[in-house]
Order: sequence, then structure tokens, then C-alpha cells
Amino acid sequence: MNRYLGQNHIGYQESALGNHVFFGIDPTTNQPFETAFHQATAQEVDEALEKAKNAFEIYRQISIEKRVFFLKAIATKLRQNKEELIHWFCAETALPVDRAETEFNRSCYQFDYYAQAVETGYALEIKIDSANPDRLPNPKPSLMKMNVPVGPVVVFGASNFPFAYSVLGGDVASALAAGCPVIVKAHAMHPHTSSISARLILETAQECALPDGIFSHLLAEDFTVGQQLVQDSRIKAVGFTGSIGGGMALQKLINERPEPISLYAEMGSSNPIVLTKEALVKRGSEISKQISASVLLNAGQFCTSPGLLFVEETANFNHFKEETGRFFAQSELQCMLHPGISKRYFERVEEHAKSVEVLYKGKSEGNFIQPTLAEVDGNTFLTNSKIQEEIFGSYLTIIVCKSEAELKSCIASLQGQLTMSLYAEPEEELADLLSLLSLKAGRIIFNGVPTGVEVSFAQQHGGPFPSSLNSYFTSVGWDAIKRFQRPVTFQNFPEDFETKKLNFNANVNFLHFLNGKYQ
Repeated sequence: MNRYLGQNHIGYQESALGNHVFFGIDPTTNQPFETAFHQATAQEVDEALEKAKNAFEIYRQISIEKRVFFLKAIATKLRQNKEELIHWFCAETALPVDRAETEFNRSCYQFDYYAQAVETGYALEIKIDSANPDRLPNPKPSLMKMNVPVGPVVVFGASNFPFAYSVLGGDVASALAAGCPVIVKAHAMHPHTSSISARLILETAQECALPDGIFSHLLAEDFTVGQQLVQDSRIKAVGFTGSIGGGMALQKLINERPEPISLYAEMGSSNPIVLTKEALVKRGSEISKQISASVLLNAGQFCTSPGLLFVEETANFNHFKEETGRFFAQSELQCMLHPGISKRYFERVEEHAKSVEVLYKGKSEGNFIQPTLAEVDGNTFLTNSKIQEEIFGSYLTIIVCKSEAELKSCIASLQGQLTMSLYAEPEEELADLLSLLSLKAGRIIFNGVPTGVEVSFAQQHGGPFPSSLNSYFTSVGWDAIKRFQRPVTFQNFPEDFETKKLNFNANVNFLHFLNGKYQ
């Protein structure tokens, strides 16, 4: 057992001042693990905030090379401790080892990838407009615009991604890449995974001789620690992945601050799939299998798990529906992440059944579930907005439309989504449909399922409200770093100012990147 488990990390200091303790839970048995985790006190939160504020003054001025080295060193440190991390990931979530491996590799990759975004100059977004002193009637000044870090950032750990959206996740990696200290409010349902991850980042920071307070990790099972963090003037941005209720509660707290700050919240999404008649006729069985597998994946506990399927009724529809029901019925029960999530899932399923026809009700046992399949007609869907609300878990509702016009009306009635998928034949005329889909989602998938989010500079993981609070930004890919930066223009400084200031020839690398020369 690690000696530091159960304690908060206030920068480089381990601390357990409070008497309020909680325990991690084995979701397969609902039994607690033995280690008591101490919820952070108001004093410990304040110490973490002050350390982050002081660390920012140092971290924001270190060389780009040192920041890049730190990010890459974190990835190396994680790979050296993979076995322990994978063990606790699986123990605290009941997710399979292959999922843990995939998410672990993604987390390591993100630190390396965001380091590359800084190293190439992409994240700095340097723009240079040279002076022209001979311009008439007024001389033209020299301008150099670049991104700078905003300050200390709070990140809330996500229950469904103990690696990729928690301590080792994209919010932390992108904030550190931006030059911001980070305070993580750990998720109470995977405290072992979270604490071990935090300690590895802190070990790396110490080895890189970075300031005390560049990273802190606070434990809590209620809202008090999160409230204190987001309302403190020393915090300049917040990253959150979770429910709509949780995201909006944080936004309400932030609105009470004298100084507004940005909350980058990824919240609810039903990730609708649209299936054209042509695709249903030609590839119904293949598509049914793909969609079923996506709904089934890890008990549907993804922010991109599909929950709605729009289709026009045809002669092939009943066969498609029956096949999908068979896939669901033949699946094995899967354990949900923790008792709170399974409780909410069962409540939502029961509530949803009042508005739809349940075609196959998945079996359940404790926190273990099978997927459920439901059906509703387009007119009912249009008159009952609750049907489109996300059910977090393996649950698919088929919306059967009488015509293309009704199908488009249903899509137009949707709230904002992270993703929408379109199954269609390439020769179909799809311009109007794609135009409609692009109004509703941040990512549109052609002939594929939404589960699986590629970490890429071309990725958009964020959509119109309520899927996220700011659809302009992404929480995945190089542009995620922009959430924790702001642009500053330097006017009439010497030509070599940018390289002196950065101690790094970032502008040259950035121009090479734009020209496709960076390898």
C-alpha cells in the first residue's frame, strides 16, 4: 500500500488535516476498499490556491523547452508505473483491462501530443506583422501577437474516465501545456487511481525542478471543496466533464464571482444517429451490428455513446429492429462504474418507459446491466422533449418517422449534441441533411458510430448547449490548450524580441508547421 494514499497533495506537501473521510467502492460488490481518504479542509484548499498563485508567476516564465520536457517526462513516468495504475483503474471501475490499456495509452499520448503543440509553436499562435516606417500618411508599427497562460486552473475529475478525463486527462495536460498550474478536485469514486496519478505528476514536477504548487490534488466527496475552488479569485479557468446538473451548478457558482471566468464544461449528449432508407435497405444487418456494439461498449458509459436513432419506417425496418433486439438480448451483463451511476440509470430507464414502448428491457443484477431498446414515433418525440434527454448507460431509443419531413423536424427539435452520425449511401443527396446536422453537433460521423474520439489537431469535442457550455472550444486535440490561454499583442518591440522572450525559436517552427515542413 502506498504511504501517501488517503492524503491530499498541497503542492509537494502531503496533508490530511480533516476528520471527514470516505472510501473507494468496489462496484462489483458495493463493498468499500480499506483506505480512508481525507476530504480536504478549507485551510488545505486555501493553501493549494496560494501555492498555485505563486507557482504561476514562475511557471509562466520558464522556457518553452522546459515546459515541453516536463510534459514528455510525465508520459515517461506514467509508462514506468503502468501496472499499478491499471490495477486500481480496473478495481475502482470494474472496466476491463483492455479498456484500461486503451485509456492509459491515450493519456500518455496526450501529454506527448500537447508537448508537440507547444514545441512546434502551434499552441502559441504567434502572428507577426512587420513594421513599415515609410508608410504614408502614418508609419506602420510592428505587431507580434501570441497566446499567454491565464493563470491557475481547476479540473474536476470525471467518473467515467479515471485516466483520460481526470488527473491524467486532457484538461490537466492542456492546462499544463498552456503554462498554467493545476488543482484537481478528485472524483470520489476512483480515489486510489486519482491519488496515485497525482503523486506521479508531482514526482515528475520535482525532478524537473518546477515550483511548489504547479500541481495539487484535493480529495472530496461533496460539493464544498469544489465550491471553494471555483469561487476563489486566484482561479482563472475551470475544466469539467460530467452531468448537465453538475455543470450548471458550477456555472451558477462562478456567476456569483466579482470577476467572471470561463467554465469549460462537457455535459450531456445523446449522440443521435440518422439512418436513411437507402442505407437501411442495403446494409441494415451490418449497421444494426455496428450500432449495437457501440451502445454495448463498456455499458454505454461514454459521453459519446449513442442513445437516439432516427429512421423512416420501411419494409426493412422491422427486421432491423428485431436484429438489434437480439444483439441486446444476447449480450452479457456489464458492471456500471459505481452505485450512484447505476441508481441514476435505473431511475432514468423507469421514467423513460412512461413515454416510449420498451422493445427489450435489459436484465439487471446489482450494478450489472444489459442494454435496453425502446421505440417511439416521430410525432410523440416532437411533443415530449424529455424523450431526447441523455440516459447515461446502454439504452437506445429508435424514433420511427413517417416521412423525411418528419425526420428532419425531429432532428431540428434536438438540443445541442457532441456528435451526430449519418448512415447513408454515398450517392444520396445529403446536403440539406448535413446542413441540419451541423447546426446540432460538434462532430458529424459518416457511416460510423460516435464512440472513440481521435486525439488530433483537427478534432472538435464540444458542441452546442447543453452538450458543452462553449461550442467554440474543444476538450480534445491541440486546440484544447487555447481554453487556458489568452492572446496578447506586443507592439514596436525589437525584431528578435519573441525569441528572447521565449528562449526558443517558436515563431520559426510555427511558420514551418503552417507550411507543412515540420516533421
